[in-house]
Amino acid sequence: MNASESPNPPYFDVLLDRIASGDREAVTAFGRHVHWGLWDSPAAADGSAADYLQAAERMCQRICDAAKIQPPARIADVGCGFGGTIASLNERYQSLAMTGINIDPRQLQRAEEQVVPAADNQIQWTCADAASLPLDDAAFDAVLAVECIFHFDRPRFFAEASRILRPGGVLSLSDFVPQPQMADFMTGGAGAMSEAIRWTYGDVDMSCSLDGYEQLAAENGMRLLACEDVTEQTLPTYDFLCEGAQRWHDRHHAELFLQATGWLRKASRKKLIRYLILSFEKLGDRSC
Repeated sequence: MNASESPNPPYFDVLLDRIASGDREAVTAFGRHVHWGLWDSPAAADGSAADYLQAAERMCQRICDAAKIQPPARIADVGCGFGGTIASLNERYQSLAMTGINIDPRQLQRAEEQVVPAADNQIQWTCADAASLPLDDAAFDAVLAVECIFHFDRPRFFAEASRILRPGGVLSLSDFVPQPQMADFMTGGAGAMSEAIRWTYGDVDMSCSLDGYEQLAAENGMRLLACEDVTEQTLPTYDFLCEGAQRWHDRHHAELFLQATGWLRKASRKKLIRYLILSFEKLGDRSC
């Protein structure tokens, strides 16, 4: 099957196989969160799976904090993966009603197996497309999209996020955002690296600049609330991922992974692509 024919990113197929085989590094590093890590002191990263898990949890908490959650609250985590973000919120807060949404039922199954609601929290798992959310209008205080929006139809997702957020609610997300001079290049799929990226990460769209995000927000009744550039704090991620790929049995897939991830590492180090945490506030009804 061509990677573009599946709604599930190829790296999840590899990761689920590694977890099923009992790969301890995969279970430790990615059994909860499947996204980049964040180090307050990148030089202190030690390259271990346990250190990576802590960095991924730190990233998750930073994105959730940008949503300004105030219990009691209703939270929609779109592209919820293995449920790590909801697990983190479940441990940190009480009186949350949380809905995890993912297009891949395998990920939702693992999430449901791994996350048990704490005392006053409620958790629901829903299989759905981010561009067509089966959720009520103006029903949520926060919408989260942790390192997954590049898989979505952005305009439709922004419209859906705006629809389900109450006035004053917040959409918080993280993304690889190109500098203006890179945006047109990224629209073409990262040039020579496009095939490696497609076979590693699936169909991804890293062409939305910060200006593009502000325009999407304005078109959907939202405004940019905050923008945090954490690119430098994510850089140890690349060393960890590339070192791990050296030990994969499937050398063909490992080489594609190293090409794609190496290209993204170079672009990130040069800050041609920035890892941003963005939050957007849903504005009130202007007719009122």
